Amino acid sequence: MEIILKPIGVVHTSASEEEIKNSYFGVDGYIEVYPEYEEGLDGLEGFSHIIVIAYLHKVTSGQRRVLKVRHRRLKRFGIEIADLPLVGVFCTDSPHRPNPIALSILELTRRDDRFLYVKGLDLYDGTPVLDIKAYTPDRCIVDARTPWWYSVLEERVKKLFGDVKWV
Repeated sequence: MEIILKPIGVVHTSASEEEIKNSYFGVDGYIEVYPEYEEGLDGLEGFSHIIVIAYLHKVTSGQRRVLKVRHRRLKRFGIEIADLPLVGVFCTDSPHRPNPIALSILELTRRDDRFLYVKGLDLYDGTPVLDIKAYTPDRCIVDARTPWWYSVLEERVKKLFGDVKWV
């Protein structure tokens, strides 16, 4: 089976790749939706957040073969990589994965025609956007379950930095 996807838009931000990698809460930017898809944005401006599905175009063929990773994003909280368990890529949001697809939940600050201005962006400038969906409260899972190691890391981060979004 062959799957062919055509981008509906592209990410724009003035933040560098390093700034994005090291950001606790993401950066500001905007999504340019291509003119032929603009009509599909009607009504989106009424939502506070959007879900963006993107293609991580900078992931190499070697990185696409990675199946085990450590949560490297926790380095920014002073947690040593060696303290983190080696886990399967599918229980992380690592960009290194067989199909480098990203899912980002972003705050929509405004819509200007086919341009969506967002906060919390964790995608690089030039990242192709595959789809956009409104984020609605029915998508929020209240009683989500996590493994023991995730809970231990969450507690360490809370002790160090209080209640911050860390993964």
